[in-house]
Amino acid sequence: MIKSTDHSVRSILRWFNPIAWLSDLRRSLTAASVALILVSIVSLNVVWGYPWLGMLAACLAMFVVGRTLNLLSLPKLKALANVPGHVPVGEELGAPIRLINVGRWPGMDLCIEGSYLCRFLAPESDTSVLQTVRFLRRGERQLPPLLVESYFPFYLFRTRRLIDSGATVVATPQRLFAESDKQWRMLEVTLKGIASRSSQGDQVHYIGNQEYREGVPVRRWDFASWARLGKPVLREYSTPASKTLLIVVDNLRPQSARPQPKGPNRWWKRSNDRIDEPFERILSLAAASIETLSRNGAAVVLRFVRGEDGEALGRKYRCESGADPGELLMALGNAKSFAMEPTDQAVWPLDEDVHFGSDGEAVIVLSCRDSEELRRSRETLSLPSGVLWVSADSIETLESGSSDVNVMQRLRGGSDDKRVVI
Repeated sequence: MIKSTDHSVRSILRWFNPIAWLSDLRRSLTAASVALILVSIVSLNVVWGYPWLGMLAACLAMFVVGRTLNLLSLPKLKALANVPGHVPVGEELGAPIRLINVGRWPGMDLCIEGSYLCRFLAPESDTSVLQTVRFLRRGERQLPPLLVESYFPFYLFRTRRLIDSGATVVATPQRLFAESDKQWRMLEVTLKGIASRSSQGDQVHYIGNQEYREGVPVRRWDFASWARLGKPVLREYSTPASKTLLIVVDNLRPQSARPQPKGPNRWWKRSNDRIDEPFERILSLAAASIETLSRNGAAVVLRFVRGEDGEALGRKYRCESGADPGELLMALGNAKSFAMEPTDQAVWPLDEDVHFGSDGEAVIVLSCRDSEELRRSRETLSLPSGVLWVSADSIETLESGSSDVNVMQRLRGGSDDKRVVI
């Protein structure tokens, strides 16, 4: 209520401000209106009389009447956007926007976003336009308002108005490509194998065979029994085919001394201009891992070490096998990192509904901590053996019975150097 009152007061004061009038008039001039001004000036510098007096009067009349009609001709518009819930950072989003004329007067000679022309827009009618946007930072973003310009009558003047649709989109972490990213290429192969083994089920859950009947879902055929009996035989299991894989994002960022801006930059450079590149890399790997696992038939649970408000173990995000992982991707888009205090002891969200195989492949941890820091903090982390630990530049497997880390592959600076630590 207070904001709307302040906006109304500012609008009223703007109407009585002569400087604002002159500024709006200058921005509304077109080539036709400038030609009218030049003709008026020329008519003042010649002998008074017919036809110069009539030309001056006609120019002034067209100038005043054209400006008045131009101010009144821009209709009252309402924008409705149809946008997806999320889009990766750096990718173009084509958002179809529907403009509805909710006023009493029609709109004529409208130009939307400088490229789309609408000659006539009747009351209660609508037109559609495609707005292309690209977000360069992660998080919840609002679509920029549409610029609508009215050139009625005769393109003498233009009146501009910004129409806000109010639609918001979550910019998710940047998409990774296996062709140009060696670490993600190796991790993708590993995740596909994990998802395949999880979707096929383990042999310990096998309970017997049965003859195939039409409409019965088949997980695995028993070809040996089929050949011996001459009838199609399938194998039965006591558990669902898809098992849950847990992805833990360690958003505790190790404290590091960041270079402070020097000189004049220390007064105007904002702290939020800096991007935590290791953390953004971890989020990109997490988003790509979630899409790969869900696409290959595995159910995924996403947890953060710290929640949105800094509390330990935030809410649980779950995506069933083959479902849309949009909620998990939006959670990664809104994720925040927290500085790690010396007294912090990470609590890892290992739930009872998460399946742990014999090799512990059901837990994937993505963290900004490198292997050296992992060795130092291994004693305080209650992690089971076989956990797949992914950092910004390496993929590692935690072995049981030892504090060492088995490094599957380490990629630094784009090199193919492989080192194994036993």
